[in-house]
Order: sequence, then structure tokens, then C-alpha cells
Amino acid sequence: MSSLLSQVKSKMMIYSHEKTRELLSGEYGSVFKGRSMDFDDLREYVIGDDTKDIDWKATARSGNTLIRRYIAIRKHNILLIVDTGKNMAAVSESGDIKRDVSIMVAGAISSIAINHGDLVGMLSGDTESNSLFHFKGESSHIEQILQHIQKATRLDSPRGKIANQLDYAARNLRRKMITVVISDDSHIDEECQRRIRNLRAQHEILWVTIGDASGLKSHIDFFDIDNDLPLLRVPRLAKAIRASFEEANKVTIDNRMKFFNRMGVVEQRITGESEVMHNLYRLLERSRYARIR
Repeated sequence: MSSLLSQVKSKMMIYSHEKTRELLSGEYGSVFKGRSMDFDDLREYVIGDDTKDIDWKATARSGNTLIRRYIAIRKHNILLIVDTGKNMAAVSESGDIKRDVSIMVAGAISSIAINHGDLVGMLSGDTESNSLFHFKGESSHIEQILQHIQKATRLDSPRGKIANQLDYAARNLRRKMITVVISDDSHIDEECQRRIRNLRAQHEILWVTIGDASGLKSHIDFFDIDNDLPLLRVPRLAKAIRASFEEANKVTIDNRMKFFNRMGVVEQRITGESEVMHNLYRLLERSRYARIR
């Protein structure tokens, strides 16, 4: 049996097109351009220093020419924050299992990151527990991460609550990092908003939402994940019901997007495995342009 990472890589090539291939061949590196140095302190200018590093305000205050000194950071730290509650074992909008879409997203991001020399870690969990995988840059480590997502995300798992994982990360992970949250199509309540604000104060956040199935497609059988009971099929003629659901869902998505925009969090909604590569490209491009602005 092939590994989950091997399966993800094969799908990455299948679903790639001209633009997303740039992620595999080097474009990814420019997404986080400018993060190679962290400010350390000030020292006096000596001949040969780059004049671009002169801190003119500090120079004016002290009367001496001072430059900014930096600490080199050779690798980025990419933290995946993944919801592994039972809600992620349900069906996505495309008909794929949300867990499988989540694995595809996590695997694609991780594969691209380690190919460019970055380190990947993961914090996953539900309402009852958290699991932390520390930052590493090996394929075997990524395979362990993907296997954990697959094993932990079951219909008999506790429900998900991404606010718990966000809170854990904000309180316990101080190292500068880029966080990629993978969660379901849920309402961002006040508690979750507080957790996002706390985490955003320390780290950059990219957010991937896995779109939920509506349950209104009459040709598909749906079950309630809480009690495994079949849901009543909605006739195609029940246009008013579908319209009401779609309007409510649109309000949820719009409100979530407005909040993320205020927080400087770039979000991308993905409804199935076949959309992952194209939408990850869009996510990273939007993140880069948001940083430039």
C-alpha cells in the first residue's frame, strides 16, 4: 500500500496546471520573501555596511550613525492547525469526505514546504484533546502527520472545536511561525474570534475552510454524524427550502470573510480534492499581495 504522502503527491501532479506548477518549481519561495531576517539590535555603522540598514530615526536621536542588525533565519516554521473532530469525517460540498480533503491540503502544503527547506509541525484536535507534532523537515514526519489526521478523524471522535487548538497554539507556541488552519465550514463565534485575535497578534494566519455538503442534493444519501440516522431527502421541487438554506449559508460565509479581512487573515474555501492545488495557489498569492499592501 502506498503512503498517504505518495498518494497526495500523485494527486498534486494530476490536479496541477500551469500556474500551480510554479508552487512545485520555486514560486513558493517568493510568497514569504523578506522573512529571511529578524531584527536583533542596533550598532554603529562601519565602512562596508549596507546603507539600506541605517536606522535614520535612531541615528538622529543618538547623534551617531546606527544600523539595524539582524539574525538570519534559514528556515520558515509552518504550523498546520487541523480540526480532527467528527465533523471533519462528514461529506464535503463536492461529495468527498472532508477528512480526505484535509489530508490533501495538509500533504500538499507540507510537501511544498519541505521541498523548499522549511520545517512543518502540526497541532490537531477536537473538543477533548490536542496532539502536537514538532517542527521537522523530513518526508517521514509528514507521513506521520497525515496518518494521524486519517486515524484521528472518525465518526466516533468527539466533535471539533478549532478554538481549542487556536488557544493552545497562542499560549504554548512562541516561536515565530506561519500557521495554516484547516477547519470546516462553521460559524466563527465570539470565542473563536478571540482566539484568532490572540494568535494573529503573534503569527501570520492562513485559513483553509473545507466546504460542507448542504444535504439538499436529492440523489445523495446523507446521515446525521451525531446519531448516524439518515436525513430526509429533499425533493428537487422544494426550491424555497434550498433558497433559504443557501441564503443562510451565504450570510455565514460573508460574515466569516469580513471578520478575516479585519484581522488580516487570508482565507480560502475548498469544496473538494480536485480544487486543492488551484485554491492553494490562490491562497498563497493573496497572502503575498496582502503582505505587500
